Amino acid sequence: MKNLSTTKEFVNLHKKDIREQVFEQLLMKITMGEWKSGEKIPSENELSTAMGVSRISVREAIQKLDAINLVETFRGKGTYVKEFSTNNYLKSMTLMLYLSKGDIKSVLEYRRILEIGIIELYLRNVKEKDIHDLQKMLDKMEYYCKKKDLNKYRKYDLDFHMRLYEMTDNPFIIKISVIVKDVLNSSIEGGLTQEGAEEGVGYHRDILECIETGDADRLKLVISDMLEKVEEGVDKKYEK
Repeated sequence: MKNLSTTKEFVNLHKKDIREQVFEQLLMKITMGEWKSGEKIPSENELSTAMGVSRISVREAIQKLDAINLVETFRGKGTYVKEFSTNNYLKSMTLMLYLSKGDIKSVLEYRRILEIGIIELYLRNVKEKDIHDLQKMLDKMEYYCKKKDLNKYRKYDLDFHMRLYEMTDNPFIIKISVIVKDVLNSSIEGGLTQEGAEEGVGYHRDILECIETGDADRLKLVISDMLEKVEEGVDKKYEK
């Protein structure tokens, strides 16, 4: 196993979001192939000195890399790069589990464009089984909201929207939604609060009602308003 030096310069960091920038730079070293599989990365002390940041920022970045299976740390030996392939990265989208506030807002923008854009498509294809399945997911959301189990609530929230994508019967939309599923899940988690979950139940109830009646115009307003509320929830959560 090779040891990596810190002679190569890192990009200067700005004061804002230092920890996220540290993570992104270490991530880049691996994804761009500068730090190769089996090599030992510089120590926390070496990295903090080279980057001009605290050891805590470096340690947190390494922990994130470990969590997404890109490095492995051995006590007393150091941290080593694990095997990385672009194909696995794209397939799992695991790296996107760590979304900043700006990332989450970008995902919400994407959702607004997509979820309003596909309304006419899935309303033409809606079947009785779709209504039944969406109702079951909504019931689960309401149940776990009352239990204040936001993790379980989030699962059925995501399932509800994934079902809407499936209802388009468009193979491309369905495939893309599967690829970005982890990103969508992370964005929901990033802005979710108990208050937001309670509001979310009402919004999803309205969405289902609009689907049942075929009211596309009202459905667009409901989804737009819901995502706006989610964005407000993100802002409040990151203010704390």
